[in-house]
Order: sequence, then structure tokens, then C-alpha cells
Amino acid sequence: MEESRKPVADNEYLYRRSYLPERKFMNPDGTATSRVFKLRPKDEGRLSVNVKSMITAEKAVKDPSKFFLFEISNISVRAVGLNTYHDPVDGEGGPNPSHAVIVGMTPDDDVIPGLLARKSRRVQV
Repeated sequence: MEESRKPVADNEYLYRRSYLPERKFMNPDGTATSRVFKLRPKDEGRLSVNVKSMITAEKAVKDPSKFFLFEISNISVRAVGLNTYHDPVDGEGGPNPSHAVIVGMTPDDDVIPGLLARKSRRVQV
């Protein structure tokens, strides 16, 4: 099924939204913890992200009182053996053509989320 979707270009950057409180999802130095990139069982093997060139940081974070935002290069995602596909959705706020999914991880993987977290950086919104 994923193979029929359009891959996200390697030179793109991806936004990953994370819940507050910061103590669970951000290290003291401002970098993401592995929890930001960890799959949950309800994710069904697909980590939701937004393609940066297709959305503003403000729209990606939605509500800065509840969420904060990290970005990661898609080449960093591909470097750890994962793939990213465009996955436009209709959400509660209307259509989101920037939505994409990272695939290739499993919920019990503890290594790859940490690798992704180290390659990401916080985006101030």
C-alpha cells in the first residue's frame, strides 16, 4: 500500500508535533526526547508528520498552549532505513495536503526514535 504513494523528496524537512509538558518530550538542552518519535499502538506503524514546504509552523503546531514542534530532514529519516510518503488527510480543521507518514518502525523499537530525536531540532512558534 505505501509503495503506491508518492515518496517525500529527500531534500524536504518534516515537522513533528509533540505534546506539552516539555519535561516528557524535551531534554533540558531543548532537543527532543525519543518519545517524540516513538510509535504508539494506535499509530498502526505510521508516524504522522507534515512536509515543511507545504505548511507554516503555526498551522503545523495548531495550538502552542498544548503542543510544540520539531523539524527533521527527510534525508535523516531515510538514513536510518525509514521511508516517508505523502498522505494528505481531511482533519478537524479541514484538508491537510502537507500530511505525510514515516513508515518502517515498530512500536517496540527503542533505537530508531532516539536516532531521529538526535537529528531533530525544536522550532519556535
